Amino acid sequence: MLYEENKEKIGEYINRLVWWNKKINLVSRDVSRETMAKHVEHSLVVSQSALFIKARKVLDSGTGGGLPGIPLAIISPEKEVLLNDVVTKKIMACKSMIRDLGLTNVAVKSGSIEGVGFNGDELLVSKHAFKIDGLISLLEGKPWKKIVLLKGGEEVGAEIEKIEEPLNIEIIDLYPGFDDSFYRGKAMVEISKRSNYE
Repeated sequence: MLYEENKEKIGEYINRLVWWNKKINLVSRDVSRETMAKHVEHSLVVSQSALFIKARKVLDSGTGGGLPGIPLAIISPEKEVLLNDVVTKKIMACKSMIRDLGLTNVAVKSGSIEGVGFNGDELLVSKHAFKIDGLISLLEGKPWKKIVLLKGGEEVGAEIEKIEEPLNIEIIDLYPGFDDSFYRGKAMVEISKRSNYE
């Protein structure tokens, strides 16, 4: 539905993503436009999370070519989205796509997530960029509260076991909810810090 409502702008983004991917390898080499469209559609799954719906600011770390941040910014122009990646040339490509698409609600920051300032009101999102325990470790000392990750479902259990901090973690299997083999083995993981009363 969201894909259809924003089909024109999302289509423009996919075209640019395909073009840039041939130059920089943002997703993986020689990915077809059809597969790229699936990755964009997959990114929009984050928009179904209550954590995303409530968020005003979204930080997409490990964004690569802008996934999931740019599709989420297209469908939610009222939200502020910051794209972050350690690879400067990927951020350069994102900057170009943001400008070409006329997105005024998206900013970029290159470098490690450790160098990104947090206010505590951001929702951190990421698509296959981090091991969960590694991400929590990188965020140590930062006032983060909520995270939504798109992950391979089979990786999640082992990564969660390594986390010592008490967190609320919900794992939502995307298949067979999405009746498409692309989603087989994929999950959305919602993580939030526990309040002092839990």
